[in-house]
Amino acid sequence: MAADPGDKWQILHFILLQIPIFLNLTTILSLMIFCSISDSSPQDYWSFMPRKRLTQAERRIQIIEVAMTLFATKGFTGTTTRAIARAADVSEAIIFRHFATKEDLYNAIITYTVEKRSEQWDQDTTPPPDPRNIEHLLRDFAQTFVNRNRRDSTFIRLMMYSALEDHKFREKFFAIYSNPHMRSIRQAIQTGVDQGQFCAVDPAESLRSFFFALLQYCISRFVARNETDMPERDDAMIENLVTIFVRGLR
Repeated sequence: MAADPGDKWQILHFILLQIPIFLNLTTILSLMIFCSISDSSPQDYWSFMPRKRLTQAERRIQIIEVAMTLFATKGFTGTTTRAIARAADVSEAIIFRHFATKEDLYNAIITYTVEKRSEQWDQDTTPPPDPRNIEHLLRDFAQTFVNRNRRDSTFIRLMMYSALEDHKFREKFFAIYSNPHMRSIRQAIQTGVDQGQFCAVDPAESLRSFFFALLQYCISRFVARNETDMPERDDAMIENLVTIFVRGLR
């Protein structure tokens, strides 16, 4: 007697439902065997599983970010393409497929970092209610600069190594801070001088002095001593610096 077609479909449906369960049980069993015979952790097992294949753009960004961390730790001359490849878990051939030379990779890091920092400035800073309010402008700029470098000091480390090794990154570093926010500060100082509210100071040199005070503070706190706790200390320093600076202008 022929089987009912409806029964066949029910049987097939039941079998298909069991496949995920079977696969899960197989995976669990493989994991147990792997850990028992190799004295390894489950994390080691998953490291052998196939990984998501990155697109060319994603791979390029991955190499840049890995290399950026190494350059900020060991400098340009102290970082080899072999070390970058090892840290990125790729071959050196993959690196040279994206970047013909280490110098090209370094230039890509510069461009990537500057663009990323510029985007962060736009996100972190808010236009002041009064663009002539020098105290608000200085405080907002200082808080943004210090908070960002507390979260990640890579940018400052790159700048320091670049200055020591005579790379063009240092020019790019200072160019990034010629942003609208800093121009607003410089213009506010110039307006105060023109209206007789401030002393006859050079706006550009005054702003540079303020910036270097912040930079030295970040180097000392976040790079030399690697202190990222107690942000209230940063707030107190900023208030003190802004007060001294504004009183000096007047």
